[in-house]
Amino acid sequence: MSSKDLEQLFRETAARLSSVACPFLEARLLIQSAGRMNEAGFFNRLSEPVSRQLENRLVRLVRQRKNGWPIAYLLGWREFWGLPFRVNRSVLIPRPETELVVEKALSLPLPPEPVILDMGTGSGNLAVSLGKELPSARIIATDLSGRALKLACENARLNRVTNVSFVLSDMFKAFRQSNLAFDLIVSNPPYVAENDWQKLDRPVKDFEPRKALVAGSDGLGFIKKLVRQAGHFLKPGGFLVIEIGAGQAEQVRHLFGVDWHQPEILLDYSGRPRVVFARKASD
Repeated sequence: MSSKDLEQLFRETAARLSSVACPFLEARLLIQSAGRMNEAGFFNRLSEPVSRQLENRLVRLVRQRKNGWPIAYLLGWREFWGLPFRVNRSVLIPRPETELVVEKALSLPLPPEPVILDMGTGSGNLAVSLGKELPSARIIATDLSGRALKLACENARLNRVTNVSFVLSDMFKAFRQSNLAFDLIVSNPPYVAENDWQKLDRPVKDFEPRKALVAGSDGLGFIKKLVRQAGHFLKPGGFLVIEIGAGQAEQVRHLFGVDWHQPEILLDYSGRPRVVFARKASD
């Protein structure tokens, strides 16, 4: 056993994390991870001495954090839409602004048992969140990465969502020989331009998967394909909801042709264009 109690270790850890935005919060979360305890366990054990094993695990976690590791990867999870999602370096870390895609999708006049596609699911945060909110929906989540799909499956089980199936596919390839048509397609696609990659914050650039972020010289490579092909897989009157990057709103708006109703741009809570929403014309 160490000579210090948990509260002392907590204060020392927060001091060592003084360079991060929320040192006390991160100190608690890292201690909980190192000690395999929940929040209640942490507060109940503040006066107890800490084990050498906990302290050694914590030292490694704090060193990684100070070296730029995103805390979500160190903890192994991130909250999204009020749900826990396991994450690792095979998937992007879910971000609060992406919740706008879920919010918009839930506001749409979908049929009672909609068929929904999540293109490029990553951790499964969009598909699983929609599955939780729309238990009568049939949701298919695709990704090009087998590792990402494995993690997304785990997240569906973790959140007790049973109406999502996961398919390995490059864009729409898995559906070209089927008659499947969707009421809604959602996507948080890669949208970073090649030249902007090096300008990203170090934790993103050094740790998150590049393929899930970068999409050609203008950042629109994936989105152009998605808009061009989505109409073939949407039912008449079906919806497409896509997250976009900074400065892309007007370029993406102009990708939609006469087969679509006028697309709309939705702002996130910072007032930045974040989501493009469009409806396929009815026959």
